[in-house]
Amino acid sequence: MKKRLILLAKILIVLAVAVWVGWELYKSWDKASQLNWKPDILWLTLSGIFYIIGYAPAAVFWRYAMVSLGQKPNWYETFRAYYIGHLGKYIPGKAMVVIMRSGMLDPARTRMSVAAAAVFLETLTMMASGAFLAAVILVVWFRSIPYGNYLTILALGAMLVSGLPVFPPVFRILAKKLGVGKNDPDIDEKLAGLKWTTLLTGWLLMLPAWTFLGLGLWATVRGIGIDPGTLSETLPRFTLAATLSIVLGFVAMIPAGAGVREFAAAQILVAFFAELLIRNDPGMPVQDAQQLAALQAILVAAVQRGVSILAELFVSLLFANRRSPFRWQHQIQQPPV
Repeated sequence: MKKRLILLAKILIVLAVAVWVGWELYKSWDKASQLNWKPDILWLTLSGIFYIIGYAPAAVFWRYAMVSLGQKPNWYETFRAYYIGHLGKYIPGKAMVVIMRSGMLDPARTRMSVAAAAVFLETLTMMASGAFLAAVILVVWFRSIPYGNYLTILALGAMLVSGLPVFPPVFRILAKKLGVGKNDPDIDEKLAGLKWTTLLTGWLLMLPAWTFLGLGLWATVRGIGIDPGTLSETLPRFTLAATLSIVLGFVAMIPAGAGVREFAAAQILVAFFAELLIRNDPGMPVQDAQQLAALQAILVAAVQRGVSILAELFVSLLFANRRSPFRWQHQIQQPPV
């Protein structure tokens, strides 16, 4: 009976994820199809690749955090659980990501409660570092954009909200309060493995993560037919748009940040797109340029949402096999005993 209930729970989770992912994909396509545009498949594919690469450093940090907490997950199951677990964010609430990731690890090597704690550590570290990066970019490059000061305050606030719980002394107290490692006599020693160097490592790993997510947004803009200019000049803007939209979407506690991400990205991109339109057509009225730029920003947000969902589905299919294909091939080549 217990095995049947577990199987039923897994089937219900898969169905729930499939329904919500399909709904999000439909909304993105419906919004994008209302605007006239010709997709460039090569650029959009590159955007999906950048998106997948962007989360790899976060997966590395998740494993590093678990190892610091005394666990022994292998690399394949870590990446498999991390990327497939991403689909859980489309279910209302944030719990499904934690359940999926921690539940997909081998319990013989990793305690589920400790893996769940490491999920919070990784996620909050990513959000805190992203919020800080967004605030720095806003102050250095984009103080004059609409709502620039307001967005900077929001970014710093998100950094504090996300960053305080993962300070090692605070995290150890919260972990024990939540019952992490309950009935484990060595839990104090394991939690002591979380140090300031662990947190610093996480922040350093997140910098390339956010950069690749910015590259993904840049490629999406190219994929809908907009030439934003040289990458060296525009990367800070797209990194800001990607970072701020994801962080604010997370803090808003809405499934996948729906609506909030699009609003944040639009605030960063509308003025820029309007400037590009006027530069290419000096005779265009400013009001017309702003209206068209707003439509372009909506299109970018919708297409980026669709690309990210398809990229997550693709990488999840790659990790469909529970066992590493490399290990399987190695075992086949071994002579029988």
